[in-house]
Amino acid sequence: MRAHALIVVLAIALSACAVAAQHDQAARAPDALQLAGTQWRFAKLNGHDVPPGVNATLKFERNGHVSGHAGCNGYGGPWEASNGALHFGGMISTKMACLQPAGAMQTEHDVFAALQETEHAQMQGHALLLMDAGGTALATLQPR
Repeated sequence: MRAHALIVVLAIALSACAVAAQHDQAARAPDALQLAGTQWRFAKLNGHDVPPGVNATLKFERNGHVSGHAGCNGYGGPWEASNGALHFGGMISTKMACLQPAGAMQTEHDVFAALQETEHAQMQGHALLLMDAGGTALATLQPR
């Protein structure tokens, strides 16, 4: 009888751990309702800080559209999110070249690459991480 009671206690404990892990994951993986209406600035791309003076932003609109500034040009396109998955559709942008501030064009290239490769998103503190299919962080964004 003691062994049976121990098995029941262990099963309950494991179930509680699994529920807690799912809750923790859900809290870290934003969905569309959490992202809609939020505005962000790119702080890191490919593990490197966005250069000082370069304006790279991302705004999740409530109508399934994103817009922002990629470092030099403005851009926009569709987005969708659910259960931690985040996908951006084809982005359209203006096509200016920017010599200043330094790093603007490389930042723009990296923003568009990150948006194209994003498969998942995760909250880390107040930061939003855009990640590829393997879980590698492509971009770190801070709230605006």
